[in-house]
Amino acid sequence: MIDIREERLPVSFFEKNRGKLASALPDRAIAVIFSGKAPVMSEDIDYPFFANRNFYYLTGIEQEESIFVFQKEGEVWREVLFLLPSDPEKEKWTGKRLTKDDAFERSGILDIRSLEESKVFLEKLLQEDISDISLEVDVPFGPSKDFERMVLSHRVKKNILSLAPILTRFRMKKEPCEIEMIRKAISLTEEAMREMARDIALGVSELELLATFEYALKKRGCFFEAFPSIVGAGEHTLCLHHSTPSGVLKEGDILQLDVGGRVSGVCADISRVFPVSGVFSEKQECLYDIVRTCQEEAILAVQPGITIRELNEITKKAAERELLKAGILSSGEDISKYYWHNVSHHLGHDVHDVCVREMPLEKDMVITVEPGIYVPQWGFGMRLEEDILVSENGCENLSFFFPREKEEIRKWVKEG
Repeated sequence: MIDIREERLPVSFFEKNRGKLASALPDRAIAVIFSGKAPVMSEDIDYPFFANRNFYYLTGIEQEESIFVFQKEGEVWREVLFLLPSDPEKEKWTGKRLTKDDAFERSGILDIRSLEESKVFLEKLLQEDISDISLEVDVPFGPSKDFERMVLSHRVKKNILSLAPILTRFRMKKEPCEIEMIRKAISLTEEAMREMARDIALGVSELELLATFEYALKKRGCFFEAFPSIVGAGEHTLCLHHSTPSGVLKEGDILQLDVGGRVSGVCADISRVFPVSGVFSEKQECLYDIVRTCQEEAILAVQPGITIRELNEITKKAAERELLKAGILSSGEDISKYYWHNVSHHLGHDVHDVCVREMPLEKDMVITVEPGIYVPQWGFGMRLEEDILVSENGCENLSFFFPREKEEIRKWVKEG
């Protein structure tokens, strides 16, 4: 059984990312980025905290109310990390906070200060002769938005440079250590899905299956899934992000899974379809074959230079051809009646990772290939999803070992 508790991206990864940032910022610029803070759910209960992925990408730190300040001066730069100070009383309630040594071990940042010093530090920084302040300007609320307002209202006006486009282009291309973590996240997901498949049977609820899958992740050390798991049977397969798993598996149903584990902050994203009885009906088998054909043609097209838009058009044409051949689509009928979503998105520190969609794919990018076709008059739809690494001359299917052919799928339902 996989155990991911000790998996961690190396400090050198975060140091390299900060070096990339230095190369992209103009001289005498600063960047300020916040880890975030969990909003209040009610009274004194907060929602679970999950660190801003750009903050994590630069620092390796997951603790809330942290601030990273990066200042470039010629060929050198200064890095300062602000953290919540030790507070024995509060730590009785919320757990131990990172010490400076803990934070250095994760980030490689030497200058680590108490959060209490940040206000004076930032105010003084705004007085300095700096060319640009780089911020995440599209964040709608929270500490980052508060600081943006502070900059805009400051008596010494500064030019604000959006940080997101800079980091997006870096995050689109994966380092070897990130690719290795994606592989591990996919293996983790396969183990958890296999464990869940043992419970597929008539009368079992979607919620039971979801709980089995997520328990299998957590007992292997996965604290956060890559995204809210999607487990839907029967007509619920027609809801793309089915989030209320209240259904019960019935005779003749198919079960749609769209799930992913997370290792060291990096995601997997896999979709599979299982016949609840262990055997596909004639219509289910017909649709499964169409989706598989669409997926195979899309995967074969993945290579450096192609865009996600072009991949989507290839998939739509394959879907139209196969649906016409099967008599599901009529001549002249709009394919969007059955083809509801794009075939790919980038994958990484977010499950729908940041990207420039118009940018051609490059080596070491990781995307999904997930064609879906939905037939409301039949009462079901389905999608299959692989995680794909763009290579020098084509691509590699990182999730190749998951069951994909109909006989493999039947075997999983039968044997688990």
